[in-house]
Amino acid sequence: MAQSNGTVVRLTDERLRRLDRRLAAVEEAQRGTNARLDQAVDVLTRLVRVVAAQNDRVNRNFDRLNARFDRLTRAILTGRTADHRRERRIDALERRVLRPNGS
Repeated sequence: MAQSNGTVVRLTDERLRRLDRRLAAVEEAQRGTNARLDQAVDVLTRLVRVVAAQNDRVNRNFDRLNARFDRLTRAILTGRTADHRRERRIDALERRVLRPNGS
């Protein structure tokens, strides 16, 4: 391959045809690459939509689960509070019954 020294060189018709064929091949390869890239973008877009839908579903399930845990926690705390009150009343009654003077 000759080095460029800044002079303009006239191309022969054969060289010009070869360059045209090369350019056409490059353009065709680029179209194929662009088509594959478009397909990849379509696949990734669908994948993102699927993952987003699954994420929404998981988040809804976690919200429901958190609500169930909250209800269960409140029920347990309410039960423990009632048990504690009941135990205090029983303790108080036992102390009254066991007092030596019987009052």
